[in-house]
Amino acid sequence: MAPESLFHRKYTTKTDVWAFGVLLWEIVTLGATPYPGMSKREVMDGVQQGYRMDKPKHCDDKLYTLMLSCWDADPARRPEFRKIQRTLDSLMETEDDYINLASLDENTYTSLQTASDEKY
Repeated sequence: MAPESLFHRKYTTKTDVWAFGVLLWEIVTLGATPYPGMSKREVMDGVQQGYRMDKPKHCDDKLYTLMLSCWDADPARRPEFRKIQRTLDSLMETEDDYINLASLDENTYTSLQTASDEKY
């Protein structure tokens, strides 16, 4: 949650941008819990003091830079959703791997297994 939401109950499209950055991190980590190993209080204190989640090992620098821009302490410096869309479109058009699944450690993130009686 954006600092201004945590501490001042302010909700805007810029707080949505912060949340979108967290969502990107969750997608890249295949569903890992944000702020791993931190209590709610530690997250609040950390966010207020400028802590940001580390770059996942298999995440491209450009994609992580986008996440960091979404988590800027100053809401006015966070990108507009139009700019986020253009950045993501640009990443998709390159031949670079923005998520390197070959380097993904299977044991690091959530493992989803189909139950034997589950149909898909």
